Amino acid sequence: MAKDKAYRRAERKIEAARHGRAKLLDLSSSRNYERAERLSEVPPLLAHLTKLQSLKLSGNNLTALPDFFSQLSQLQSLSISDNKLYALPESLSRLLRLQSLDLSGNQLTTLPEWIGNLSELQFLNISGNRLSALPKSIGRLKRLQSLKIS
Repeated sequence: MAKDKAYRRAERKIEAARHGRAKLLDLSSSRNYERAERLSEVPPLLAHLTKLQSLKLSGNNLTALPDFFSQLSQLQSLSISDNKLYALPESLSRLLRLQSLDLSGNQLTTLPEWIGNLSELQFLNISGNRLSALPKSIGRLKRLQSLKIS
């Protein structure tokens, strides 16, 4: 991928977070950004932030998430709302500390069965997608306090 303005901005933020040992990283794009200034790919440099606890990728043009997300094993909160995701990679199933997952405003038509393996999940927002059914495994989310669907 050509390194456009959004990609280079994300790389700078990731590098700063890496040097500062940040636990929170916000790579969201505000509504003020033009479409061309939104991330369409997550920089691989993000895989080095293994101590990250909260990641925001909302308001971008992401159509897929990379497999290296499994390396972000300390993540407790992940917001990928308002993107163009059609599916979730299995690598997310290894984020066993995840407590909050915001997938709202994407193009998801199904949720994978492995979603039930995220045993620490307390908040799940899947509103604004194209879901016609929920997987049975959602019943295994014993800590779930909030499920947003519309």
